[in-house]
Amino acid sequence: MALGCNVAIVTNDDVSVHASFTSRQSIAFTLLADAMAEITEVLRITNPQFRKENKCYGVALPGILAIDPKGAVTHRFITRDYRDRPSPEAVLTVLRKGASG
Repeated sequence: MALGCNVAIVTNDDVSVHASFTSRQSIAFTLLADAMAEITEVLRITNPQFRKENKCYGVALPGILAIDPKGAVTHRFITRDYRDRPSPEAVLTVLRKGASG
C-alpha cells in the first residue's frame, strides 16, 4: 500500500558533507543541512545533551517524524539514544493504520 510519503533526513552537517555522502552511498532521498539548528528547534528534536555553546549543538534526537502536506507533525518516533531507533516496520505499521483509518 502506498502511503504517499517522501523521505528526508535532517542533520547538522553542511551541504558539502551531504553531497559527498549521497554520492558515495547512492542516496536517492533529500538530506537537509541544518547547521544553525533551525529545523531541529522548530520540530523540538534538538538533543538537549548539547548546550548552544557546544560545537555539537543542533544534533537531533534520533527518530522519525511523519509530517502531513500542511506541515503538521502527525507522528513522532523519537528516542534519546542513537542505538535505540524505531524500526522501519514499527513506523510503517503505525502509518498504515493512520492511512487506512
